[in-house]
Amino acid sequence: MATTYRDRLIADIDEVPKSKLPQLYAIVHTIKEQLLTTAPTGPGVGKRCLGSAKGHVWMADDFNAPLPDEIVDEFYK
Repeated sequence: MATTYRDRLIADIDEVPKSKLPQLYAIVHTIKEQLLTTAPTGPGVGKRCLGSAKGHVWMADDFNAPLPDEIVDEFYK
């Protein structure tokens, strides 16, 4: 039973017919090169700029207001 991603990958490769291995190798090689040479992108990656989230975040007017006693009491149960 495969327990790691590596074991699962090897088990999956073992199921591929030998005649299809060159095609599989080409696909894996291409993906590997893309993963290793492409810079990561997405939220929180790269240069950060103050104010870059302006207009994307909403905060209630009473955000800093004290919580009702019933809610505070729940924290101390």
